[in-house]
Amino acid sequence: MRPVSRIVAGAFAACTFSAGFYVLTAILLRRWLRASPIPRRDGFEPVTFFRPIKSGEPHLDEDLARFLGGLEPGDQVLIGTDNEKDLGLCKTLVAKCAVPDATCLHCVPDLHENPKVSKLARMESLARHERWIILDSDTRPDRLFLQGFRSEWEASGADALSSPYAFSDWETRAARLDAIGTSLSLWPGAALLRAVGRVDFLTGACMGIKAPFLRSRGGWRILGSALADDYELGRLVRQAGGRIHLASTCLSLRAGKMDASAWFFHQHRTFATFRICNPWGSLGLPLTHGVAVSFVLALGKPRSLFRWAFHALLLALRMACGNSLPSAAPRPRPACVWLVSLLEPVFWLSSWLFPRVRWGGKNWNRPKKIPIAPRRIAP
Repeated sequence: MRPVSRIVAGAFAACTFSAGFYVLTAILLRRWLRASPIPRRDGFEPVTFFRPIKSGEPHLDEDLARFLGGLEPGDQVLIGTDNEKDLGLCKTLVAKCAVPDATCLHCVPDLHENPKVSKLARMESLARHERWIILDSDTRPDRLFLQGFRSEWEASGADALSSPYAFSDWETRAARLDAIGTSLSLWPGAALLRAVGRVDFLTGACMGIKAPFLRSRGGWRILGSALADDYELGRLVRQAGGRIHLASTCLSLRAGKMDASAWFFHQHRTFATFRICNPWGSLGLPLTHGVAVSFVLALGKPRSLFRWAFHALLLALRMACGNSLPSAAPRPRPACVWLVSLLEPVFWLSSWLFPRVRWGGKNWNRPKKIPIAPRRIAP
């Protein structure tokens, strides 16, 4: 067989693998994210909520008020921000919502490299409860979500819990592409790992963890230089003998505004983070880029009706994955899924060629995983 023929045959084999991956993960996503929820109830064990606020977060007042209205008696709230204006707004909302156990802190941003961990480390000493829930500043948790998440945590018996999330309220085209790209690259793989019982990571938007697993290792500061603090936290829990669960209760995130530059840097960081955390998995990622590969095959023989039909079939199967995402997420348009799928190989390649990552207003040069020595913690 000629070299070109071998390449074409290999490309068709990769597309066939992608087709199977799309079908399988679409089924698993539906089973996971549309499963019957665990009945919600009242009377939960008190938890400490960490809410690190990113400077200049739009709609902060609305999202924070929604969150404060979903608290249970006995809950503690710690809010950290490095912005004086946001700090004043948070204090005003806490007073208005009459939250009895809430503290708003001004967090110096340069305590650690990771700006989120820097805030969490400042708040840690004030945490009083044994269960911690960390919520990013762009999340929109209401009472319904918080009750569902906590019900699943207590029912699962897990030492750490993470929630799937869906984007909404995007205000720019770049934000729409970013939301669709992130969802299509993250949740199908997560659904597959969840199905085979190989969950060893957390997703950063919402994380629940039992405090002893982190405090016994030195607290948040050990993750201060981590680019992927959620992944490293999950790895810490697993190495300590803990169990991680991915919830079915879905969290809403506000996509907001994003320009083309911010979208590019975020997607590059997403693929670079995956490469750092799971290099072998990243090497195999092109096997799931069937839409892009089939498009190149069709361009190589533009008069072939079969190749264009094959490309259309793969796009339809990828759309099935998008339509299997939570109903809270707006349905992705075919044109957006097609464009995102074509650009995925570009971001994947850039994650290997350009190791520098832009995040939090600064460059991360060749970030690496945090060395965490195994240490088992008794239940």
